[in-house]
Amino acid sequence: MESRCPSCGTQVNGGGKSCQGLFEELGARTYRNIAYGRFHRMAVDAYSLQHPDAYCASAKSLMAHLGGLCCAFDYGNAPAIHSALLRSLNGTVALEKPELPSARGALTIAHALFAPNLESYGERVEEWARAAWDAYVELHPYARAWLEKSIR
Repeated sequence: MESRCPSCGTQVNGGGKSCQGLFEELGARTYRNIAYGRFHRMAVDAYSLQHPDAYCASAKSLMAHLGGLCCAFDYGNAPAIHSALLRSLNGTVALEKPELPSARGALTIAHALFAPNLESYGERVEEWARAAWDAYVELHPYARAWLEKSIR
């Protein structure tokens, strides 16, 4: 019997626990073929934003993932920008966690996971991540302001 993940809505036998299994399978793909690794950060950020109870419990973890997608889409995934984001989240950080959206994107992990090859996988991860980023449109200014601050 197929059910839905309560966080992202993916149709998967077993609901949320099975969705976590899909995430682990996605990560294992990266370890089996390093070429998939260039999409790993974006996939982790998308999954985390769609499962905020587990992966965005604090304001810092939310900013790590929301800021990661902001870096991807606004800064072309520039390594220096992403490093600045991560440095800015080290230690004690004065950051308040805003209210999160209830809808978290029309595409889910299944969109990317079942891609037949590397090229389509990369395209699908980006589409999935864009759907998650767009679902958080109300928080884009929050992420952009923090990224700007972390770059300075």
